Amino acid sequence: MSGAKVGNEMKKALIAAVILSSLVLIVYGQCGGFELVTYDDTSYVTNNQRVMQGISTENIGWAFSTFQLANYHPLTVVSHMLDTSLFGDSAGARHLVNVFFHLCNVLLLFFFLIKATRGFDEDGLIPSFFVAALFAVHPVHVESVAWVAERKDVLSTFFWLSAMHSWLVWVKDRNMGAYGLAFFFTGLGILAKPMVVTLPAALVLLDIWPLNRVDFTKNQLAQLAKLIVEKLPLFGLSILSSVLTVMAQQGGGAMQTVESFPLGLRVSNALVSYVAYLGELVAPVNLAVFYPYPHEIPVWKPALAALFILAVSAVAIRFIKKFPLGAVGWFWYLGTLVPVIGLVQVGDQSMADRYAYIPFMGIYMFIAFGVARLAREGRIPGKPALAAGTAVLVVLLAGAYTQAGHWKDSKALYTRALAVTENNHHMHYNYGNLLEREKNYTEAAKHFKAAFKADPSHYKAMTSLASILSRKGDPYTALDLYQRALQINPDYAPALGNRGIVYMQQGKFESAIADIRKAQQLEPQQPNHMINMGLLYYMRGDNSAAKEWLRRALQVDPNNKLARKNLALIP
Repeated sequence: MSGAKVGNEMKKALIAAVILSSLVLIVYGQCGGFELVTYDDTSYVTNNQRVMQGISTENIGWAFSTFQLANYHPLTVVSHMLDTSLFGDSAGARHLVNVFFHLCNVLLLFFFLIKATRGFDEDGLIPSFFVAALFAVHPVHVESVAWVAERKDVLSTFFWLSAMHSWLVWVKDRNMGAYGLAFFFTGLGILAKPMVVTLPAALVLLDIWPLNRVDFTKNQLAQLAKLIVEKLPLFGLSILSSVLTVMAQQGGGAMQTVESFPLGLRVSNALVSYVAYLGELVAPVNLAVFYPYPHEIPVWKPALAALFILAVSAVAIRFIKKFPLGAVGWFWYLGTLVPVIGLVQVGDQSMADRYAYIPFMGIYMFIAFGVARLAREGRIPGKPALAAGTAVLVVLLAGAYTQAGHWKDSKALYTRALAVTENNHHMHYNYGNLLEREKNYTEAAKHFKAAFKADPSHYKAMTSLASILSRKGDPYTALDLYQRALQINPDYAPALGNRGIVYMQQGKFESAIADIRKAQQLEPQQPNHMINMGLLYYMRGDNSAAKEWLRRALQVDPNNKLARKNLALIP
């Protein structure tokens, strides 16, 4: 290719990159005006004292030496600290950092495909553009970008794609520095989100297509074995990360038991979810931040899903010599979803849009490069295919813009989820909490009731409803709800503390002291329990003990006005 032609094709690639950047900003520029939501954003950011202190040597050491929210993703935690140091309390700035990483990911994917498919000519440029554009504006990816708590998604993918670029250099030049960078970026990705453990296997797929490192006329198994062996250091990182992840999730109580989620139900849900994600790919409507786990699944659903998966897999393998892209795209999708498909169930969601952020890349590659090949071979007309692809992008862009708007604040997010899902206990509970903070107790109570109607074991919703009923002068119903909540979780401190208050109001001081003392032991940094203990001892006439508890509350929270006021009133 002449120098002039190379320059011309490079110019086209840069123009395409500008268009891709514009698409991202059209959809996600609005995020700069969004609030943080009370679903996980508070846990990761505003209620995390270390994060709100910003970057320091001590805080970085803490991030790398502790598990956070039943996960080990220290690099993500450090990124949130850096946000604080750079932007203070600005929610919009935190959102825009996510948008920045998503934009970087779109461009990294685009230029990787251009380089990997050997050239900037239109055979590689147009399908590479469409893969990146689908990734940029598909509504399913809104959750990963517009949710600050999902910084781990966009950050880990940044390192994933950086590792792919380094791997490409290694394959072409056998440069050990490039191999070292691939190892380095894989490690960083895993430290941002453990889902990156599938990257080494994904690199094997890329070796098949587009890197064409497998000669299908020779011993394929031997070649694949060689490709796997050269990635053993990367697989070693994945194994180490898997061990740490299991430890974190077990220690944080996030890993569900077989009693709660039977193996048969997990397998059924996993099979159905594989097909459901593809449904979202084709028709991204009624998207929600949380999809409740089904109590039961009709046998025909997983059976048909299994047949579909097996059939597509068989066809992909059957035609892998003639059409390796098909097998790579399909098995990329299947394989990268494995850690989050629910065979090892973490949390109680049936599926989640954020889990499709990396897996859908494989399907995008299959679609865009598959259509490009059909057009190149004259099997379909090229210009109508290009026009159809453009129309699809416009529709997806509009859908993504609308979907992103649902993330502007907690109320918009929860009401949207409740509008498009049924029996959504998490969203009823979260929306109830929001309404309670707004002092709309009547509506809050309705949502708390709906939460434990959908999930009879939802002890948190029972406790919240009981608190409202107690405030409204119905202590007996409240006490019954506290009892039910504590039968499910005897160590739930808010229920213990609140039941203790009801006992105190009824003059049952010994029972009240027992409950509130246990609550304080479970939540030693919660000043309200100490204030209530002070009130209890004051009511019993023990002013000395009352003062001691109030002083302890002020040690934990020196600015607590209630503790200071009560202390001043005790002679």
